[in-house]
Amino acid sequence: MAFSLDPAKNDTSVILNFLRAFAAQVVCIGHAWNFGGLGTVYAPTDGVLLFFALSGFLIAYTLDNKSRSPSYGILDYGIERFARIYTAYLPAMLLIGLTTLAVRWYGIDIKADPVDLKTFIGNLLMQQNLPCCLSVGTFGTAGQLTSVAVEFHIYFFVGALYFLLRGKDALGCCLIAAPFSLMPLAYFSNIPGTDRALFALWLLSFASYYVAKHVVQYQRNIAFWCLGFAVTLAVWLIQRVPGQNAYLQQYPMLVMSFFCLVMASQGVRVIPRRLAGLITVAADYSYSLFLIHLTILRLIFSIWTDVTIWRMLFAVIVANVLAFAFALMFERHYHRVSDWIKALLGRPSRRWRGEPTPCVGGRRP
Repeated sequence: MAFSLDPAKNDTSVILNFLRAFAAQVVCIGHAWNFGGLGTVYAPTDGVLLFFALSGFLIAYTLDNKSRSPSYGILDYGIERFARIYTAYLPAMLLIGLTTLAVRWYGIDIKADPVDLKTFIGNLLMQQNLPCCLSVGTFGTAGQLTSVAVEFHIYFFVGALYFLLRGKDALGCCLIAAPFSLMPLAYFSNIPGTDRALFALWLLSFASYYVAKHVVQYQRNIAFWCLGFAVTLAVWLIQRVPGQNAYLQQYPMLVMSFFCLVMASQGVRVIPRRLAGLITVAADYSYSLFLIHLTILRLIFSIWTDVTIWRMLFAVIVANVLAFAFALMFERHYHRVSDWIKALLGRPSRRWRGEPTPCVGGRRP
């Protein structure tokens, strides 16, 4: 039996969609609680960790499956990654900048980082907090988007190394890997008090796909994997130290629990179709929610100054509604952007490859 994300065969794709939607909500609600003055929680960091675990696993799946085509190489992969990120990231950056400037123009006090042109361009090029001379600070109310920049650099660094090892376009891969190595390697250092071990988490999850791919061929014992998920998740929760969520020692049990859940879902198909559809809808705007939620929260909290639970709930609801609309306008079109870029460069698009419709979140990352 081969590892599959086909929703007609098992519930794995639905589970991954649920985790993606759950991670986005954890980040949004956690930030609403913190910036809403209700206290301090470290849940947003846990949401980011889950995003990185999902990202590593799904990028490994994507590379493993698509690279089987002789014509698929680093250029196709790079175009797809660029389109996946920037179709929503570019309009989000514009929205964040314009909103911050407009609010300040009307004299409303909103907490935000600099919104000058240099910082904007630096963030647009994913240079925020880059560990070298090209680095800039975060832009406006986009402080959480450094993690997007980290993932973007990881995509190209790991992707280039992957195709280099497969013997495809060695020179091009080296030229890509070199400049994109700075950010991932800086996030492999486990500096105390920082999240500088996120690349290690991503790599652990990346490797877990290849373990899953081989383990799934043997007899499936769903009870064993469910027990493994319960035990490893409990151990992770017990080991988890608030404020130190992003430390390296927290990662093995987190990845193990994620791995066990994936393996358990490979052998079942029990989630009702309607529920799966709702989960997919929530997953489809999770990236958009991550991009713009903090701007929406800070704007609402600047206007509605009373610190109440109702203000926090209202802000979360508004953030979700606007993120859903934002995803409909921008994020959902990234496949078209990818195909358009490929057409300009004379590369075959999905429709010409005869590839099946992606099934993770309706859109495979």
